[in-house]
Amino acid sequence: MRKPKTISAPRIEDALKTCLPGLQRRAEHFCYQYELPTKLGTLLISPCEGAIRTRFDEVPRVAPCGTSLNPYSGKWNFEGLDDDSQVGRAIYWIERIAA
Repeated sequence: MRKPKTISAPRIEDALKTCLPGLQRRAEHFCYQYELPTKLGTLLISPCEGAIRTRFDEVPRVAPCGTSLNPYSGKWNFEGLDDDSQVGRAIYWIERIAA
């Protein structure tokens, strides 16, 4: 059985840096390498193999669109990114809330 194709983490990272001018590298991080100021609070971002994993610093009262928000942890993840259009769609939803 063939392994499903996914977009590499470095490729996703390049797309994030290109499309999100407010994206800032975090000096110290455990899981999330970047942060982005948004209308809903600081969004922590980690580009991964086939995924953009995000978490709000504080869980917002209003959920953003695009994918479901975990109301307890503030996680807002985009999984299963196996082509550039899906990466672009995920970044589109992040751009919509960028400050």
